[in-house]
Amino acid sequence: MTAPWTPLAWDTEFFGTSIGRVELDGLDRDAILEVEAEARAQGVACLYAALDPIDAQLTVVVQELGYRFVEGATTFDLRLGEPAIPCPPGVTVRLGTPDDLPALADMVDGLAPWSRFAVDPRFGLEASRRMQRAWAERALRPGSDEHELVLAEDASGAIAFITRTIHPTPRVDGVGTTARGSGAARYLIEDARAWAAPHALLGGPIAARNVAALRYVSHCNYRVANVRYLYHRWLDEGRAASS
Repeated sequence: MTAPWTPLAWDTEFFGTSIGRVELDGLDRDAILEVEAEARAQGVACLYAALDPIDAQLTVVVQELGYRFVEGATTFDLRLGEPAIPCPPGVTVRLGTPDDLPALADMVDGLAPWSRFAVDPRFGLEASRRMQRAWAERALRPGSDEHELVLAEDASGAIAFITRTIHPTPRVDGVGTTARGSGAARYLIEDARAWAAPHALLGGPIAARNVAALRYVSHCNYRVANVRYLYHRWLDEGRAASS
């Protein structure tokens, strides 16, 4: 095989269909078809695929081969020397626990439409909601040292949260709020920056269509680090017609 692909056990179990992942950078048409042939032989139904869109021609080739574009994903980094973000009056921060999940349910569900799984009709919005809930439950699980959820609260209760992961480098990979403009969600980034030290803090990936989230990270002084185009390739579907 010219290029490796990876079977994804968790996704396969969660969605009930065999799923794998392939990085398309540097591949040509023949190499991509070889990956697909091997994945099919292993019973894979869907390949998650990603590439750096700096290779503009490849972004066209993969669509001709039937790869469904589902997201322009932007990752950000936060320089260590950026000014501190102040904590709003009356706001406190703590790690979440499983008992917090009911209070967070609406915020978590509100993230589902922005997921690539909601874009792909073969997954859809309800599957995206289930994925978001599972992701939050994992972050709230006791003893999780790689992925955790952090809450901002005021007298009314939870008003914002972030999820953050230490693997492979410190990153905030989700955010929700019921108090936009309060500064609580921004302060969670400051808290995460202290958690990540001495490493720089990454953020995202964020869908390019999610303007509110992009404005949020810009207000936190994040800068664009990289962009990836994400695709789903359903191996029982044919190729798109070439123009």
